[in-house]
Amino acid sequence: MLRLLLVALMALAFAADAAPRDKAQKPQALDLDKPLPEQVEQIQKQLDDGETYAEIASADRATVKESLARLAAVINENGGALNPQQKTQLLNEQNTINQILSQAAAESRLVCRREAQIGSLRTTTQCKTVAERRRDAQEAQEAMRRNPSGTYNKGS
Repeated sequence: MLRLLLVALMALAFAADAAPRDKAQKPQALDLDKPLPEQVEQIQKQLDDGETYAEIASADRATVKESLARLAAVINENGGALNPQQKTQLLNEQNTINQILSQAAAESRLVCRREAQIGSLRTTTQCKTVAERRRDAQEAQEAMRRNPSGTYNKGS
């Protein structure tokens, strides 16, 4: 019975339409052709707001901040006149930052779905990040692996 309920709940959750929440400030990639100080400030704000990149790992957050600091140091050091080695360094830092932030933004995207509560005909809106939904699905699968019969023993 429990297995049937879990399967039905998972099917309902995946069948519901996803409606991503609109954010005032959408994450943007770092562009070296635009003024760097404003972009660095914007990325710092988004990292610190606890919402835009909510699912970013602390190690990745530190990597992004270090890369931003190295970018600023190279640009401030030379005032815009860069040799080929420095240009390559800037492009590598830009690639690192953009890769981490784009993955974190995808994981932190909030998705809202209308879901029926078990035992009720009423639906409610359930909003979770993509990463939270994936963790919930993994936990449900693990629960099914631990208890394949779906039975509950009171005395055990």
